[in-house]
Amino acid sequence: MRRPATYSDVLHRNGIFFLKGMTQKERLNKSLQFKPVDRPPFMEIALWEQTVERWRGEGLPDAAASADLLSGSDYFGLEGYDIVLFNLTFPQPCPDDRMISEDERYITFIDCMGRKRIALKEGMVRGMRMSMDRYVEHPLQTREDFHRIRKGYETHFEGRLPEDWRVSQAALKSSARPSMFLDRYFASFGYYSMLRNWMGTEGLSYMFYDDPGLVHDCLSFLTEFITTFLNIPLSEASFDLYYIHEDLAGRNGPLLSPELFRRFFLPQYTIFIEFLKSHGVRNVIVDTDGNFEVLIPQFLESGVEGFGPIEVAADLDPLHLRRKYGNTFFMIGGIDKRVLTEGRDAMKRELKRVIPPLLEQGGFIPTIDHSIPPDVRLDSFKYYLEMKWKAIHGEL
Repeated sequence: MRRPATYSDVLHRNGIFFLKGMTQKERLNKSLQFKPVDRPPFMEIALWEQTVERWRGEGLPDAAASADLLSGSDYFGLEGYDIVLFNLTFPQPCPDDRMISEDERYITFIDCMGRKRIALKEGMVRGMRMSMDRYVEHPLQTREDFHRIRKGYETHFEGRLPEDWRVSQAALKSSARPSMFLDRYFASFGYYSMLRNWMGTEGLSYMFYDDPGLVHDCLSFLTEFITTFLNIPLSEASFDLYYIHEDLAGRNGPLLSPELFRRFFLPQYTIFIEFLKSHGVRNVIVDTDGNFEVLIPQFLESGVEGFGPIEVAADLDPLHLRRKYGNTFFMIGGIDKRVLTEGRDAMKRELKRVIPPLLEQGGFIPTIDHSIPPDVRLDSFKYYLEMKWKAIHGEL
């Protein structure tokens, strides 16, 4: 039978989502566990809000104008997760941002975590800015600060659930899609990320040496907090994936050494992952940008089962990782986002380079390795999806 001309036609006309009786949930779990599947999940990560606005000008229908691709997209033919949004990281109750000053270009404010930030106003779309805020001050500098901050995480656990939790809980039980939970900003709880929220990157880097006891106490408390809260929803519903959000590396490597990770983070990671697995979470992944390779042995020792988004621009090559580490972890991501602006030949080369050899071994869901920025055209993204569809079927 002749294959339809477009990838979307294939998806909707031939019922690919449930090909051979395999649901999206089954397909994701078997893929991540290196088991045979009819094909890998056809997923993507996210768009910048500015990208959404550009694409609306290039013909993207309003009904499809969402930066959230993790939830799937009928317009693009993407599978997705059922996502429940918990308050995993912010104090509860969480106060409104407090404005300090504003001029033509910048606003200065204190957010609900107590961080003083300077933000560029130009180019903001639905709360997303074109550049990262400048974090001027962080709330945790002393042990007294820690005792004050922890009060926002010691009680009000029911308030961390979404208002429609009972409805979501029932929907999860009947859904054929994989499930996951995130924070309201589509991140999630992670140990380094929480300490960075409280102390800042520089402050935390000094604190490892200036007051290691305080760092240990913060981490132990965070384990107590997250396991106490998650015991509620995880006792009432099952989830297929948990992203441990860290973002603890840059192109030149992680922001802490393997020795520091082993000393401070490994014990808490081990407790947390054992908790998640014992409460039915099927797959645990660490989400971090940058080149974190030197930390992989420690992550694996703690029980981490996968990594994403495998940022190629940070010299983190998914083929290299598979050759070096074998099938010891799954990967989500690994397609260099830069090729989306480099033309069709570049896209095809990257997809042919990465997808066939990794799919042959399993444990891999190919997606772009970062949120898609606004220099990418809508027609380029559509072409990328069409070529990716061909690549996973051995037709590229």
